[in-house]
Amino acid sequence: MTIRRPDTHLGGTTTVAATTHAPTTTQENAPMEPVTDLETMHSRKAVVDELPGEPAPFALSAGEGPRYAFGSWHITAMARHVDTNNDFALTRVMAPAGPATPFLSTTGYTFLQTLEGELTLWLPNGLTRLVAGDSATIPVGTPFSLRPEALVNTFLLYTTDDGLQALAASAGTVTGSHVFFRSTTHNTVDELSAELDERFGISVHTDLQHADVRADVLDALPEDEEAFVMKAGRGDRFESFEQVNTYVNRPRHTGQRFFGMSTRGAKAPYIPLHFHGRHAENFLCIGGEVRVHINGEQFALRPGDYVHAPAGTIHSFAFGANNTQMLGLPTTNLFEKFFEYMNTPTNDYVQVEGGTPWFPAEGFARAREELDLVVVGPPPEH
Repeated sequence: MTIRRPDTHLGGTTTVAATTHAPTTTQENAPMEPVTDLETMHSRKAVVDELPGEPAPFALSAGEGPRYAFGSWHITAMARHVDTNNDFALTRVMAPAGPATPFLSTTGYTFLQTLEGELTLWLPNGLTRLVAGDSATIPVGTPFSLRPEALVNTFLLYTTDDGLQALAASAGTVTGSHVFFRSTTHNTVDELSAELDERFGISVHTDLQHADVRADVLDALPEDEEAFVMKAGRGDRFESFEQVNTYVNRPRHTGQRFFGMSTRGAKAPYIPLHFHGRHAENFLCIGGEVRVHINGEQFALRPGDYVHAPAGTIHSFAFGANNTQMLGLPTTNLFEKFFEYMNTPTNDYVQVEGGTPWFPAEGFARAREELDLVVVGPPPEH
């Protein structure tokens, strides 16, 4: 379903048609300085269903963004370096069942989130089968390989480099389709082997074999920077009223570049309007409905929809459906402690519903004092 953009004056809803945007890539791996003109960003309207080509708030309906056929894979650029101040690239991959890729390593940190189907992922500590909700965090230079197993497999790649997008734009074919082709004469593994070179910052490790050794299943996050898998619901878990927030990785695992927060909860009202001066936030709806308020406009996100809020964007979010699931990806390490200040540790995986609503006022006050958080108003009314 497309993202709804309410007219704040008329109270109506308009649907914005999807468009494509020519890709722009860069091979630099260091983020630029944060946006300093915060007042301009406070009032900037979000770009809808296309990429802005510069740091700006934007919202994408599920499947929108520049799209490429690369072998048998379908690749969608959901955010590029040029759109995110050189912080990250976000890519959606849809693939049929097929052979394993060669072992690859990249110049950036990689976070993989499985949305649909089943993947086999090989890391240095063994293989793991990934299904919807499972994730993997892979440091710079760490070899990995994956094999799509189900008839249809979809996963997200959040990367601090943009090698895959550059490769798709260079060697792939622009497509208007939102799914892979039913049949193709091109094999993704062959394409990877033939096309990779130093331009893309992706290395092939021909000396590594696909051994049938199972990796250990972790319940908590590792202490050190290493490649690891988190099965759905596992990680560092904290709870608040009718909500469970789970760190699927921490900044210590990503060179302090980002962290992942998986949230599951009941319907919930907006939080106070605020902005961040030195980091960006990313909201992906995994299930239910996430409502995001961006510089005075509301967007209703359904599964697969995405919003990027760069530094300076005045925003808030709410859960508009029962048992909503959201993946948040804040950049840098500046906001890591927010969820600890606002929640209490738990060993449970789902929220408790019912009871008297409560708000962690003391934790919120501490977050305002210590973290990159500037509150500018009460929660939006709708």
